[in-house]
Amino acid sequence: MEHSKKRFLALGAIGAVALLAGCASAAGTTVPTAEAGDDFDWSAVEAVELTASSVFPPGSTAQVLETEWMAAVTKATEGKVTFEYFEGGVLHPVTEAISALNSGLTDVTFVNNGYFADQLPISNWDDAIMQTAVSGFGYPNMNIAGIGQQIVHHSDPDTPARAEMTAKGFIPILPMLSGPQGLHCAKPFASPADLKGRTVRVPYPIAQEELESLGMTGMFLPPNEVYEALQRGIIDCALNATTNILAGGLLEVSPWVAFPNTAPSPGANIAISTAAWDGLIPEIQQVMLDARYKPFERFARDTLDGYADIVTAAKDAGGGVIDAAKLNPAIARYWAGRPDPVNSAPAGVADPKADVKRTNAITEAWRDFAVNELGVPVDGGDIVEVLGRGSGVMDDAAWDAWSKAIIDGLGVR
Repeated sequence: MEHSKKRFLALGAIGAVALLAGCASAAGTTVPTAEAGDDFDWSAVEAVELTASSVFPPGSTAQVLETEWMAAVTKATEGKVTFEYFEGGVLHPVTEAISALNSGLTDVTFVNNGYFADQLPISNWDDAIMQTAVSGFGYPNMNIAGIGQQIVHHSDPDTPARAEMTAKGFIPILPMLSGPQGLHCAKPFASPADLKGRTVRVPYPIAQEELESLGMTGMFLPPNEVYEALQRGIIDCALNATTNILAGGLLEVSPWVAFPNTAPSPGANIAISTAAWDGLIPEIQQVMLDARYKPFERFARDTLDGYADIVTAAKDAGGGVIDAAKLNPAIARYWAGRPDPVNSAPAGVADPKADVKRTNAITEAWRDFAVNELGVPVDGGDIVEVLGRGSGVMDDAAWDAWSKAIIDGLGVR
């Protein structure tokens, strides 16, 4: 596809003044409410083809999220927006996502802020605040309250982290969160003493610090290299989202799994390049935002069902799910010893106290909402039984309320 030929223009006057206000809010409050409307004439809009690239294995929850969102955008625009889709990391490695977006190699791709600590110091600081706030959520609240919190957290562009990401060439369109992540190893373990000296794949800096508190040695590897590294014994263990463990067949080479109270993977976004976004007419921008909500619910449900699936899959692979009770105290001590983030704010953060307060307010609102109104159980009890509930931990009415809370921007004051 020739990117130089893309021109995202409407053919004729379309009265976009009100919609621009809606998109500025979309980009401006938490979640936009303006819509193109059923009577909008899409026939007057020039067709747009965007390049999208994925680093996730086919069938993983993250990959399903992006493909369902793309399909929803195409349907809502009556075929005026389509995507040329490259999966499995064939277009660029995950560590080159920002350069791929800025060069025009791709318009939509996965960006993990943790891979770009030097380029995104504010975003990584912001992610650490969020990780601190939700680190005690546990399962299943991390995947209900935590996911909702992350979406709302990144839907407001009037934050220093969002401004930094936009300036670096991308805008988070599908914020994700994975956790508690699975620590999966080739050999069984039960305590920090068992893990001491083992090499573990880590996805972001705080995960490395958490697992090194257990005596492990962290090593960064992109998702598509983990299987071979485990198979060849280059690493002994890995930390991954549950659905990526399943979709990547990682239990074949590491069938022993625990879900310690590690922080989730933050700053993980399917993002659109700033240039591509700015080139879209407001109506398309709005559709892209409005089309997210059903895929988000599917993402959360699939994530929870992945935890249920892994119980059986680990056993079938010759391993099993390990209770993390003996691992969690060391991780808790790590979190208790972290410095106050207000004192470590990088240049460019004008009011770190306000940013921490904002994150904590969203987090507390989502925790209270999940437990008190959605009836989500707190972490505890038989881990295998709790995991086995999957997305059935909430009924359909609760899931509807969850989606509405995201649309309403729960926790933003």
